[in-house]
Amino acid sequence: MKQFKDIIVPENLEKLAQKLKKKAELFIVGGFVRNSLLGIGGTDIDIASKLTPTEIMELLEGTQYKVKPKNIRLGTVDICIGNEVYEHTTFRTEIYDGTGKHTPNSVNFVDDLRQDAKRRDFTINCIYFSITRKKIIDIYSGLYDLRYKRIRTIETPEFVFSCDGLRILRMIRIASELGFKIEKNTYKIAKKMSYRIKDVSGTRKQEELNKILICDKKYSISKKRSHIRALKLLNYLNAFTALYCTVPKIKLKLSKKVQTLRLEALLVDMINAIDPDCVEYYLEYMLGQKGFNFSLKTKEYLINVVCGYFDAKNRLSNKEYFIKYYDNFESIGKLLAKDSIFLFNKYNFFYRYITNYHIPIRIKDLKISAFDIKKYIPKIDGKYYDEILHNLLLKVFDGEIKNEKDELILEIKNYDITNN
Repeated sequence: MKQFKDIIVPENLEKLAQKLKKKAELFIVGGFVRNSLLGIGGTDIDIASKLTPTEIMELLEGTQYKVKPKNIRLGTVDICIGNEVYEHTTFRTEIYDGTGKHTPNSVNFVDDLRQDAKRRDFTINCIYFSITRKKIIDIYSGLYDLRYKRIRTIETPEFVFSCDGLRILRMIRIASELGFKIEKNTYKIAKKMSYRIKDVSGTRKQEELNKILICDKKYSISKKRSHIRALKLLNYLNAFTALYCTVPKIKLKLSKKVQTLRLEALLVDMINAIDPDCVEYYLEYMLGQKGFNFSLKTKEYLINVVCGYFDAKNRLSNKEYFIKYYDNFESIGKLLAKDSIFLFNKYNFFYRYITNYHIPIRIKDLKISAFDIKKYIPKIDGKYYDEILHNLLLKVFDGEIKNEKDELILEIKNYDITNN
């Protein structure tokens, strides 16, 4: 059987461990140890000891190591030297409120590594490495699970998932990134407790979903399209209701075809599973304040792309379509091309025509603005400016008038006379 690789510790971290040696033994724990043993990289180095943040700051004061508080309540600080950053966490126990919301209600700092280990998630993430002794401490047989490519919770799955619902999403991601199987009972309980994901904040769920969607690109050992395996696991665990979908499972129709715009394709599949006639309503729900915590700009982009996809499927007229979706058609087109080459060709023809011939498609493309209306025709009430400019845009798009300032001003004057 293939042997594990050696764990190579950076020189500055070796020196740090020696510097703290008299006060406490320093350990590396988590993804770095796991990946080093597998012979892959790609993770930050997390370290742990019995030292509290205050003690760390005092011991390293005046040295080349700079300490930056990160989450003092959880005992976490960043130790920086040059471009290297090591996240140090004090050994601790945790108490949760039973809702699975990810953040513990309270923590207690402890001296015992074994007590610290009990708060962690999976055996393969709970392998400690003593930097000074060059020794592995494997309390929960993580090496055994690592060798047999298996994911298993350290304590009972009921306990681990009840503490933190995000661990179910993390389990799916890690299994897909590494090509590991999930231990039978861990899998069974994860399916039973997938509702716990609901308790996790939208920001945390968004971050984990983003990682899931690119899990086939994470490591050298990640299998091609393993993100589809991850999405299938979400289906098997009936987890989509916890991701702001009203059904537990979805058909991965577009997701299986699209390689680049994976989040956009997944949103299309989720909407198709709910109600494609209420696209914008459900997107607002999924991406809004009670859903994933996307920035306003990203939210607007996602809504435009997904709505643009469905409006193309509904054969929206070219003029109405491109006035609304021109800025995002490059993305929409990539989705359409994988679903209906006929619709893609239809809309892409007009998109290229508009682009190549510089046909005004947005109000900002007009050679006139609200400032010009105010300057040349001051008697028009400002509340009509947007309406007037929109009507001008439609006429220019249809070729009824030219996009020339003098002609546009004349048209506005006629509009004014007509309406008064």
